[in-house]
Amino acid sequence: MHRALGRIRFLAAVLFLAAWWGGFTFYALIVVPTGHKVLKSKVRQGFITQQVTDKLNVLTAVTSVVLLWQLTASPRNGKSNVRIRVAWLSWVALAITLAALFWLHPRLDAMLDPSTRSVTDDARFYDWHRWYLVVASVQWLAGLVHLVTLISEPGHTPQSAVGSL
Repeated sequence: MHRALGRIRFLAAVLFLAAWWGGFTFYALIVVPTGHKVLKSKVRQGFITQQVTDKLNVLTAVTSVVLLWQLTASPRNGKSNVRIRVAWLSWVALAITLAALFWLHPRLDAMLDPSTRSVTDDARFYDWHRWYLVVASVQWLAGLVHLVTLISEPGHTPQSAVGSL
């Protein structure tokens, strides 16, 4: 029973991380540029992004909890200390960047006028938005690092987690 729970926990961590990180990557690489092209407006695309990033940040929070469960519940015997330290550091980076994004998001929202679909203070908005993008990029990288540490965990692969349930 304990082994099955460990595999379920591992599989949940991989799936949540894949959903968040993959969704984040797809949105940044495909949806945003396509939205700019189709809508012919970065501002109009920005109002879509405003809604999506709210949901993405919630998914990040849930994923962080699942990853923390995996980190704290995994037995340590015989595992690489370096891999564990990197996993913890990447999780801490994920949590700190998430807190920063939760803090930045309402400040950006306050500079948007939904009735006119416009930015009320362009210069200030774009300065803050650059910070949001930097923090989000660090978060994306932390997610990638955490994914590598997770799937390189000895005795755990997504295939072995599914195959033994």
